[in-house]
Amino acid sequence: MTQSHMHDIDVLLIDDDEDILESYRHLLNLAGMVARVTDSPEKALSFLTPEWQGAVVLDIYMPAMNGMEVLERIKQIDSRIPVIMITGHGDIPLAVEAVKKGAYDFIEKPINPPAFLELVSKAHKERQSILSLRNAIISTTQERLVGDSAQITAIRKQVQQIADIDKDLMIEGEMGTGRHLLAQLLHELSPHSDKAVQTVDCQNLSDIKQVIAQIEADEVGTLILRSPYDLSSEAQRWLSSYLLDMERQGKRYFRTIAILENNTQKLVTEGRLIPEFYYYFSQITFSLPPLSARRPDIIPLFRAFLRQSAQRLGIVVPKIDRNYLDILKRYDWPGNIRELRNVAELYAVGIVKMVDSEQHRAIIPPEGPLDNLVDEYERRLIEDALYLFAGRVSDVADYLGIPRKKLYLRMKKHELDKDSYKPKV
Repeated sequence: MTQSHMHDIDVLLIDDDEDILESYRHLLNLAGMVARVTDSPEKALSFLTPEWQGAVVLDIYMPAMNGMEVLERIKQIDSRIPVIMITGHGDIPLAVEAVKKGAYDFIEKPINPPAFLELVSKAHKERQSILSLRNAIISTTQERLVGDSAQITAIRKQVQQIADIDKDLMIEGEMGTGRHLLAQLLHELSPHSDKAVQTVDCQNLSDIKQVIAQIEADEVGTLILRSPYDLSSEAQRWLSSYLLDMERQGKRYFRTIAILENNTQKLVTEGRLIPEFYYYFSQITFSLPPLSARRPDIIPLFRAFLRQSAQRLGIVVPKIDRNYLDILKRYDWPGNIRELRNVAELYAVGIVKMVDSEQHRAIIPPEGPLDNLVDEYERRLIEDALYLFAGRVSDVADYLGIPRKKLYLRMKKHELDKDSYKPKV
């Protein structure tokens, strides 16, 4: 790295020895870096924030607060701040333990200046990548998780906090609340985003071990388990133990997302979910509220779905009748977001579903023969779902809310082949 690039590097130095601090500061300044020094761990901790763009260099031994404790406190502020531990010759085992607990790396005293500067530069570069990814995550979640309600704002914040953390998790909520779409978004934002997603319906699944072996062989990035309470107690116990062992050994090959309906505690009480399985996955839980509980989001979601439908069909976004918006806001939406999306997609082609009476009427002139528009819309809708679920017909049928047999008939009608949408090997 050139000195001009090093000029942009911030380093926070924490050590109780003022002479050592001054020597480190001098070395970093000569390299063009910005060195901030303190002999007080408390001052350092009050200075650091999740927005901190640099690296931290920390002495492993200090009288007021030892380096391991400071490391733990820094990780509570932001687990991805790179911390380089400075250690004496006889403290290598302790330094290795620090790395296991989240330190970026360690370097022995007396330090080798070129090696030290290179390590700081690498730590800074990784920090910049993390912050860039977080900015991208914020932008993506705002675009994909539409709405301004307190509920969806909290979910967006939760996604931003855990998206790049490689942990298994649970998504619970009523059907139609967007559980599978959230799982897909979490995959796209995860460290495994370059790999495929595979959804497994646990109903009538006979051998979970065989499924996991195949997942590993196919190098799947995210495994979505639908209705895992349909697994036997033995299968749940084996799977939770297997995933926990992978986590402890740092050999996580894929992320697992369990999708369930509400009342997961009731499933445990009834014995359909064993406690080990529940407690493993519930460490990170997304609870998606029904649409009726987030009414401020109904109109923004309707407008977003309408724009998407119009774009797919290549038509102008139709104007929305103000009285119809009032009807949408008052309706309870038992089918949740899925039902709202279907209503918006019908509206795009000139069909207005009166959600409060199950009637339909056309109040806007369609741009072309209605049958042709509906057929084209249906074809694109099915095709988009096939792309989303990589040709997995059962997932597409569930997503669209129609039986598999009916989906096959519609695919035949539109000459859509599921194999054309599967990932190329």
